[in-house]
Amino acid sequence: MLEIRQLRKSYGGRQALLPISFFLPPGQCLGLAGRNGSGKSTLLRLIAQIERPDGGDVRYEGKSVLGDRRFLRGTLGYVPQRPELARELTVKQQLELWQAACGLSGPPPEDIAALLGLEPLLQKPIRSLSGGMAQRVNIALALLARPKVLLMDEATSGLDQDYVPKLLDWLEAYVSGGGSLIWCSHHQAELERLCGAVLTLEEGRLVSPPETAGPTN
Repeated sequence: MLEIRQLRKSYGGRQALLPISFFLPPGQCLGLAGRNGSGKSTLLRLIAQIERPDGGDVRYEGKSVLGDRRFLRGTLGYVPQRPELARELTVKQQLELWQAACGLSGPPPEDIAALLGLEPLLQKPIRSLSGGMAQRVNIALALLARPKVLLMDEATSGLDQDYVPKLLDWLEAYVSGGGSLIWCSHHQAELERLCGAVLTLEEGRLVSPPETAGPTN
């Protein structure tokens, strides 16, 4: 189980995220809703440890995983709101680089390659990709290690529309199979389809608690 305990973050003295706590059991999807600037992306970046929190803890299966590279590369998958790819690499090189960091080798898993249509992209330089293509690679990187926890920040934004229903179908199966998903989206239909509960943030503050996931002590 993923537990978030009193995570908080400030920038230049401005509180971007007030202390937030919740837990997410296996086999559940928790939605994140709120306006731009409400703190949703900040919360995901803190859980993914792209940024360091000012306080609080991230725990998995009862243990703190702050600074735990094994957790970050083998257990957690993170899709940032905007692709963060190495423009000088080909798609194949980008995928291989992350696979090596995760202790994996070989071609991308066939189901992930098929889901995101990777085969025609493998030899393309990252710099030549359209926004939709780059988002497909962005998502693939999060799925390569078959993580038990997925954080997805506006994953369908900019994604080629042909791939949106395929991704949502895959995620439903992922959660049904015991995966834990935090799904950040402005699309109410996506939140209703995937999520058993939704957290709403406003100016860094939790304004509606989840119904099935619960607060930690």
